[in-house]
Amino acid sequence: MSHNQPHIPNYYSQGGITDSYLDSENPNFPSNQEGQVGLASGTYESVPADTRTVDKLREQFTVCTIYSEDEENPQQLAGFMTDSNMAPNRNPTNIPSGSPRPGGSAGEAERRRDAWIPGPRTLRILQEVAAGGVAALPEGEALTMPGVILDCELGDPVGEMVAHYLGEGEASKRKVLTANDVTQDDRGLCELIRAGCLRAAVNLTGRLLSVYGQGRGRAGHPAKHTPHSLQLWFTRLALLVRLRTFGTAVDEAAAFDPCLDRPDLYFAFRPELHGDRTGSVAPFALRLLVAELPAYVPSSAGSGGGCERALDNLYALLSTVEKVLLNLRGGLREDGAQVALSEDDRSKSIQLWSERRKRVLFSVTNCAVYAKDYELAVKTLLPLVEEAEKEHQGNGRALRSALGRLLLQLGDVAGAEQNFSLARRIGGGGTKAEEVRELIDRGLVAVAQNAFREALTYFRKTLQLDPSNVLVSNNVAVCLLYLGRLREALEVAEAAIEANPSLALHESVLLNVCTLYELRSACRARSKVAMLRLLATHKGDGVHPGCLKLHV
Repeated sequence: MSHNQPHIPNYYSQGGITDSYLDSENPNFPSNQEGQVGLASGTYESVPADTRTVDKLREQFTVCTIYSEDEENPQQLAGFMTDSNMAPNRNPTNIPSGSPRPGGSAGEAERRRDAWIPGPRTLRILQEVAAGGVAALPEGEALTMPGVILDCELGDPVGEMVAHYLGEGEASKRKVLTANDVTQDDRGLCELIRAGCLRAAVNLTGRLLSVYGQGRGRAGHPAKHTPHSLQLWFTRLALLVRLRTFGTAVDEAAAFDPCLDRPDLYFAFRPELHGDRTGSVAPFALRLLVAELPAYVPSSAGSGGGCERALDNLYALLSTVEKVLLNLRGGLREDGAQVALSEDDRSKSIQLWSERRKRVLFSVTNCAVYAKDYELAVKTLLPLVEEAEKEHQGNGRALRSALGRLLLQLGDVAGAEQNFSLARRIGGGGTKAEEVRELIDRGLVAVAQNAFREALTYFRKTLQLDPSNVLVSNNVAVCLLYLGRLREALEVAEAAIEANPSLALHESVLLNVCTLYELRSACRARSKVAMLRLLATHKGDGVHPGCLKLHV
């Protein structure tokens, strides 16, 4: 996933990760013309002779457009297991975990959450099952038969790199959880995610899915689905996306219909397992994730492009969500049935599905940015911003700022400044968070105008308000670099890491620091290995060591 794409809050995976950056690949960021790096202030200990190489290295830097640490927030990933209200210590060997509650009723909250509108063919099959008949699948249509495709469990690449550079003795000191070190259930899975051991968590999901007959080598074999098994699939696929192993995620998700509309993904298809529970077995988050997955893989010639396929999927998903909302507002149940709902239930349902609609539109915006269809991105995001402001929603200020940053990415500095100005007026509360956001917005505008000295002033003011903000420290270091003050840039970046290594060892920050080491030239390998040692001490297996720019 390219790091020059503004990322709108996305809730299906990575807990709303916003790894959104503006970098020098954007035509809005012209290269610094104050002279080649090394000619500014004489602060370099060693300057590469080839100035074109210097410029190429400098272009690898990213200016972070966010100031939160969502990507490093393990609680967001640990929250995967709450989508279906699953008990964190549930034993997955209890296969009938999707069975209805005593009395056969799933309850209004579950009914609201599970509601979905099946397609015509799927509806016919479900009606046949409900009538006591044996449903015949249409010709060429198969049931959903996923299975783990990875032929072996994922290892710890940081540990492997430590062994290569520092020796097996040093590698043996690395203390990182594996799938064998935790209970083999949801509680153990949450423990791994909270510890940042995401590869180990992927391994554990494979073991848990084998309980349902969907483990390694079981792709293409019939299996019975429960909310728990599909929640595990969501967690596994979301973890693979977080680890940027997009090819594997797409391959394993291929067993699911893009719209998740096969009959075996509805409770009514297996009344012997689910009783009279209605709706979809698949969580909405899984639907959203599977729909967007094609956007993460490179498009092949003549394929229409991964982003285009993802947008098609998302618009199909959006169509169903809007149909649900239309039914609810028309006095019907979510699926269109003429069943009376209390005013309280109807209000809660409309609220839930309105939020789901926004989630889909955020994904559409992201896919449009990935596809470089910026007109569509702005067109999709702007109504959400205006709606949030009109209804006085709490996120109106943040969304207006996000729109400004998107316009900044497009090179529309005037439009960005206008939206930032509107965002400041919306805020009005004078809180520390609003002041921090405003300073970052001003700093990004200055970067877009190549005014790095001015940007540096804004980012340093931000750090005075929020000293622990690692990504703003990164921006300070980048500005110093573009001003030719490499030594100071390194001091800022290294100080941020030293002050809070567990938080500051962020992949983008590490990539920048290691690029600074390359610009510095002297002792760059030793400095990178020192960062590797820190990474091995403070991080789990979820960090990709490629950010250190070391070669094995």
